[in-house]
Order: sequence, then C-alpha cells, then structure tokens
Amino acid sequence: MIPSSEWVIQLVVGPRADERGSEPRYLPWAGYTRPMTGDQAMRALRECELRWPEYEFRAHPIDDEGRPFAMVGAEIDGGRSTGLW
Repeated sequence: MIPSSEWVIQLVVGPRADERGSEPRYLPWAGYTRPMTGDQAMRALRECELRWPEYEFRAHPIDDEGRPFAMVGAEIDGGRSTGLW
C-alpha cells in the first residue's frame, strides 16, 4: 500500500548541456497530471515505462512534505495521453 497522498506522473529530464551541475528537471506527462492514489500512480508508472521505454518517469506526490506541487501545464492536459505536450 502506497501512502494516501495524491500523486501524478512526471517525465524525468536530465540537465541541459549548458546547465552543468544542475539537478534533473521533472515535467508533467500529458494524460497523467490528474491526481491519483498511490496505487493508481504505481500502475500508471508501469504503464508509462512499458509504453515509452525510451523515457524515464517518476510518480510524485502532489503535496510533498507540506509544499504544494505546482502542476505546470495541467490545464492544457485535456486528458489525452500523448506524451510531451
């Protein structure tokens, strides 16, 4: 059982060549930005990994240690699972 917070799926993007020493970036993945339970997120994560094996994904809690998570681009999601928007 995954903790009871709400989760989304994000694409893991490595730092750009001109950003030496920076951390990876995490982008919302179209079709997976609506809040889901932890168990749903684990199933969605497996689905993404199987469907798009060339990319790296993570399941991320929306409320991470009390800090609200800004879902950039969530309003343009439209519920379509089309990869990057």
